[in-house]
Amino acid sequence: MMPLMETIRAYLGWCPLQASMRTDLKVRPATAAAAGGQDGPLRVEPGWWKRYHNQLLITAIAFSAAAAALFTLVEDAPPGYPAVWTGLAIGVGAALGFLLSYRKQYARVAAGEFVRDNMTRRQRIVRSLSLPVASVLLAAVMAYFVLGGMFDRILGLMLGMCLICWTWYGLTILWERRHKAIMIAEKGSVYTVDTATEGERV
Repeated sequence: MMPLMETIRAYLGWCPLQASMRTDLKVRPATAAAAGGQDGPLRVEPGWWKRYHNQLLITAIAFSAAAAALFTLVEDAPPGYPAVWTGLAIGVGAALGFLLSYRKQYARVAAGEFVRDNMTRRQRIVRSLSLPVASVLLAAVMAYFVLGGMFDRILGLMLGMCLICWTWYGLTILWERRHKAIMIAEKGSVYTVDTATEGERV
């Protein structure tokens, strides 16, 4: 019976030491360390909110909704809404600036420069404080306009932000499709995963 079993195992390629003799397995960098500095496998399909373009989409929709609501509050604004046009002009300028620089910026993201483990301490601090500081400044400007009754300027600001966010969102989608990658933003890191290799980090 034993010779027969050994013959079958030989034909099937079975070996009792197979588990310890497999040298062809390689550790993928994507599974060695997850984003944000925590060890563990990188998930093939990151959550919906962690996809960078979805965060931009929600932000753009929020600014658009705020701008639409403010249209009812600018009835007493000067004819032609000069503040509105000023806000739109600022938005156009910022959108053009991003249009000219997004390829270089996203190439840096793809190279791993914005992964938290690859940042210096100063870069981590700046990145951690950038969003809170921007939010506080925006809230302060909005409060100043509201207290001064300058709703046309708030509308201009909202329209400018809408233009910036929608441009940002569109260029991000275009970049991802051209490079067959998805940009992920989570835990202080921004990186890309390759859609052609089942979620392996680029």
